[in-house]
Amino acid sequence: MNILFKLTRYFFIGLLSLSVFACSFIPPTPDNLNQNITFWLSQNEFDKIDKTLHRIDNKEAKYEKTLSQKANINKQKQNFINSTSKQAQQLKQNNNWQQALETYDNALQKIKNQPRLTKERADLIFERDEQIDVLKKSMMMQRANALISYKKVYDKLFKLIPEDDGAQQHIQRYNNNRIEVANQLNLCGEQARKNKQYLLANDCYALSNKLVPSKQKKSWISAINKQLINESHKKSSDELLAAYHAAYKKQQYQLAKKQLNTLLAINPSHEKTKTLLNSLNKKINEMTLEKIKLGKALYNSKKINAALETWQQALLLDPENTEIIQLINRAKKVSKKIQHLEENQ
Repeated sequence: MNILFKLTRYFFIGLLSLSVFACSFIPPTPDNLNQNITFWLSQNEFDKIDKTLHRIDNKEAKYEKTLSQKANINKQKQNFINSTSKQAQQLKQNNNWQQALETYDNALQKIKNQPRLTKERADLIFERDEQIDVLKKSMMMQRANALISYKKVYDKLFKLIPEDDGAQQHIQRYNNNRIEVANQLNLCGEQARKNKQYLLANDCYALSNKLVPSKQKKSWISAINKQLINESHKKSSDELLAAYHAAYKKQQYQLAKKQLNTLLAINPSHEKTKTLLNSLNKKINEMTLEKIKLGKALYNSKKINAALETWQQALLLDPENTEIIQLINRAKKVSKKIQHLEENQ
């Protein structure tokens, strides 16, 4: 009897569950749907709206009025996204980082996985964590400098009362703090080297070495200083090469040559620069000879001014060429004589 009763009860429970499950798939009436959408819009619950509209058959005429709201819904959704973004960015500018993060979180509960807000939230966390990291490093370095400044005081205290237990306890705490911060600075230096932040690495190791000196740290500092010099040379080389290409493109060959000579003065073994300079010198020599030859042809044809202009162009290519200077001086004298004769006629 009990078994029969239990089976009957389970049967009715099953039927009830199926009826509820079936009812959940029954599309809402247009009136109920419009009321729901109006309420959800007031709460910016766009995910609920999208899911509901997705279940509606677009071909059913009774939902025509509801579906006609899609454009307005999308407009309000975009306005909500823009408003959320603006509000969060303003909070960040006012240094209210947690409130800005909560603003994104609240919005993303209503529009899950929205690309723009998801990205902005991730950017916010990244920027916040970067600032936290900078502050932590700054505090650690300030603590290191403070400990370094105390060293003479504790050394003097030890010499004054070496057998005083209270003084020894203070000195021991100081030494423990000194070692702890030095180890933290070592980790800072190691991470900075991995990230190629050589200035930061140098500062971390230098402070650590002042707290707890060691040959290994001095070796690291020496290696980093060499790297800094190399980085500085590379940056200068890149800038000078860029300036060379810009001058060459404008046919300012002497300026281009100057950039290459400066680069070689910084790094005499820069093979690419040597190749470029040889090529540039060859080009300058060829163009100079062509202009000298053209100028002579014009001069022999009694085209004195044209010859003078051509040789002046050649002088821009090779300012120290004595032959060009002599040709220009001779052409100027002849030009003046011709001008004088023309004026007296």
